[in-house]
Amino acid sequence: MDCDIKTLPPEAVYPLLVGSVQPRPIAWVSTQDLLGVANLAPFSFFTVASVKPPVLALSILTPAGGGEKDTLANIRATGEFVVNVVPEHLAEAMNLSCGPYAPEVDEFDLAGVGKARSRQVRAPGVEQAPLRFECVLNQCLALGDGAGAGNLVLGEVRHVHVADEAWRDGRVASKALALVGKLGGDEFSRAEAAFSLRRPGA
Repeated sequence: MDCDIKTLPPEAVYPLLVGSVQPRPIAWVSTQDLLGVANLAPFSFFTVASVKPPVLALSILTPAGGGEKDTLANIRATGEFVVNVVPEHLAEAMNLSCGPYAPEVDEFDLAGVGKARSRQVRAPGVEQAPLRFECVLNQCLALGDGAGAGNLVLGEVRHVHVADEAWRDGRVASKALALVGKLGGDEFSRAEAAFSLRRPGA
């Protein structure tokens, strides 16, 4: 199959892209609005963007109904957010938090997870998450207009929390995290079949 992607409607482009770029790591993003109401939602358009300074990249799509998601609105308003990783035992809770809930709904309560007090930002983290990144907004770039357009959020990491059981010999123990990744549709993957390849010249 070959196609000029400009000829496809957005509803066809989305499954093509997310069904091809996989597995994708999941950023379970917690924010807080100006009134102190917490928000929690997962996003799989997520990666590391820079090491010096340490920056995480997160893209939040404009919803079909227009406007912007609560996560993006809170990040714009406060300039802060926390990225929590998602181990397999939190997958169901993460999935519960991804619905189109009203801004006044606290997804922490809905998902049944606790709030961890952050060290350098006001937004709480997910207490049960084995790894949390406290971030401040570096910049937000609009990549288009209308439904499906990405809003690229770059967050500079100010503090990292790693659970003791996930930290070994000065490194994050990937297997101990047991993270899940996002595939296409409703499918997820487990990070359980890792293998190693030595880089040339290493």
